[in-house]
Amino acid sequence: MTTVPKPALIGFGAAIFLTAASVTAATLHFQPSLVAGLQAVRKAATAPKTICKTIATDPSPPLNVRSSPVVAPDNVVGTVRNGTQLTVVDRNEGWLRIKQPQEGWVYENLTVTSCISAAAETQTSTPVATDDGLSVLAKANERYQAGDLEAAIALAKAIPATSVAYQPAKGAVNQWQRDWKTAETTFAEMQRAIAAKRWEDVLSKVQTFPENRFWRAKLTPIVKVAIQRQKGG
Repeated sequence: MTTVPKPALIGFGAAIFLTAASVTAATLHFQPSLVAGLQAVRKAATAPKTICKTIATDPSPPLNVRSSPVVAPDNVVGTVRNGTQLTVVDRNEGWLRIKQPQEGWVYENLTVTSCISAAAETQTSTPVATDDGLSVLAKANERYQAGDLEAAIALAKAIPATSVAYQPAKGAVNQWQRDWKTAETTFAEMQRAIAAKRWEDVLSKVQTFPENRFWRAKLTPIVKVAIQRQKGG
């Protein structure tokens, strides 16, 4: 049996110690960047996600879907009705590339997007800081006042149940539908009254006519005619 001299054992042990120390030093040297990388991954994994809904709201419907993000007479590949939800997959200088209901590009200013935190989807009581329901409801009311009932209702219905604007939006939709039906019926009656020269009947309906900018604009010429005829003009 061969006996290893003690100096050799001591030298071997020292070499192992130095190697371990070198590895430890290298690990400690790279540790800050490693920790930073892990923190970045963890932050990305735990960052709040956002759910967005984009709806067509063209003032002169329908909304054109184009083959490229530019206005040209020969690149319209389809149209979308106001109030339709769009599946957006990309953005490019004021344009949105959509996948559904038809693939192509639409002008972003002719749409409205509502976003909420994904966490809000599972909450039923406390509104979150990212709640923009009131802003969406205001946009919906503007579409209603402009005469686009379909887009107004679609926008209002896109407001999530977790939003503080959810209940007001439900009430607004019901009111808009009632007022719109009343406006259509009353306007038709006023036109018949004008044709029959029943000026008093025309003017009597003005007081109960729904407050809507679109319908009031249609009403003005009829009322002017009734006033002039009543005065013998």
